Amino acid sequence: MIPPQRGLIVGLSDTLITFSRFRAILLFAGIVALPLFGAQKKEAQVTQVVHDVRLLAAQTAPRPASLNDKVTDGTVLRTGADSRAELTFPGLTITRVGANGIFSFDRGGRSINVESGAILLRVPRDSGGAHVHGDVLTVGITGTTLLFESRPATYNKLIILEGTARAALRRWPSQFVTVRAGQMLVVQSGAKTLPNPVEIDLDRLMKTATLVTKFRPLPSLNLILAAIEDQKRTGVQLINPDFTPTGLDARDVVAAIRSQPTPSPPKSGKPPPDSRKP
Repeated sequence: MIPPQRGLIVGLSDTLITFSRFRAILLFAGIVALPLFGAQKKEAQVTQVVHDVRLLAAQTAPRPASLNDKVTDGTVLRTGADSRAELTFPGLTITRVGANGIFSFDRGGRSINVESGAILLRVPRDSGGAHVHGDVLTVGITGTTLLFESRPATYNKLIILEGTARAALRRWPSQFVTVRAGQMLVVQSGAKTLPNPVEIDLDRLMKTATLVTKFRPLPSLNLILAAIEDQKRTGVQLINPDFTPTGLDARDVVAAIRSQPTPSPPKSGKPPPDSRKP
């Protein structure tokens, strides 16, 4: 017969061994699951397709996009005339692409490349932030909803619907401005300094922008409505841009640029004296 004390010790030992094995199994399962989880985080799901939307993955021929398609890092999305699409990432990061757009992403939607056309991007707070790249500007955001348009060799345009963004010239990152909700920044190609953002009629924009009105309500809608109320309380003079699926037309862009104050001095550093050279 085993003494009670010895039986207790043996029982405790068996329990500890069982617990250690259970911990080892959990640890192994976690190690195996991490790469799978990381891979899932980089995928987006197509949540709206209208007319001509095509996907071009690496070393593959373009194919029509379909609802619920999975889209991975590096895939190029192209939209035709009168077409649009929406991608939703884990964590409710949302990207909408307007007509005649060329768009791609990396890092699970945290790095957005807008080669041509207009997008709407919503990045929730506590999501790690994101960067949007046009041919003129790089825009850094965290907890922000924005509209961004890139017209190569012409201009880039940024409109903040809620939150704030830091917009910098791609060639000279030391040249930057902060753009907040209800403001627009239009920068012409070849610019060596940044103009001040201008106040736009955010309420009117939300009622006319196709990237807003032709889709389901945004998860950040309450924050945008709060920004609209802030504008109304301040009584500041507002510009009324006509935002089409591809952004402002040429006449509106020129008017917006002319209405901006004299460019601010650089925040830090100076553009190279030979900046016009390649």
